[in-house]
Amino acid sequence: MDMNQNDREHLIDMVQRGEMTAAQANVKKVLMQRVLLATGRIPAEVRKALNEAVKRGELGHMKKDGHKPEAYYHPTFDYLARSERNEHARSVVQAVAGVMARRELPNACGEPGLTEPGKD
Repeated sequence: MDMNQNDREHLIDMVQRGEMTAAQANVKKVLMQRVLLATGRIPAEVRKALNEAVKRGELGHMKKDGHKPEAYYHPTFDYLARSERNEHARSVVQAVAGVMARRELPNACGEPGLTEPGKD
């Protein structure tokens, strides 16, 4: 789920005023958006803050499983985390299947260099 611009600016403002650390802001961000799918690289200091929040019980965590990405989530919304992970895995599988299907089209007649039957 995405955060809206107002929430993002509120967190930035709180950090700039010194009312919250960057680590606390990252945890608060996950709580506000309910689910964070880690499909790419997460900086070490952010990952450390999120993992500490998991240990304290503020956040939930699901490890990467096949095509399902790692997820940090608000403990109340584990069902949303599961559905978003499943949707992401489904989209990855569809994308890979689409690429594989396109790669097979030129070779549909067998060996390279052969033409389709009836075309000389």
